Amino acid sequence: MSDIESREDLLAIVTDFYGFLFQSKVLHHFFLKFKDSDSLDAHLQTLVDFWDNTLFYSGTYTKNAMRPHFAINEITLIQPEHFKEWILLFNKAVDAKFKGANAETIKNRALSIATVMELKLSQL
Repeated sequence: MSDIESREDLLAIVTDFYGFLFQSKVLHHFFLKFKDSDSLDAHLQTLVDFWDNTLFYSGTYTKNAMRPHFAINEITLIQPEHFKEWILLFNKAVDAKFKGANAETIKNRALSIATVMELKLSQL
């Protein structure tokens, strides 16, 4: 098993991750709008940009990642159990295909991001 080294690797992770999210009884309702393949393809590319920037400091992501989550939280509260499931499924997607320093880094950054997001959303 190799480490995460490219945008193609990141696309494999987010593609598998969304497959898990669509099957999750805890989280699937948050992701229904991405079931359409065109919406999903565009969203996955945005996620690749985000993780490319987060892991490799590429400068590919310039949006505000918190904004859409604030909007979702206004409609359906994002609860602690949602964050736990999100981390579990993200780690599962990484661990299924990758092992190494970058794989550990992306999982640690995902946990940090989820923790900060959970704290910010709980203050609303």
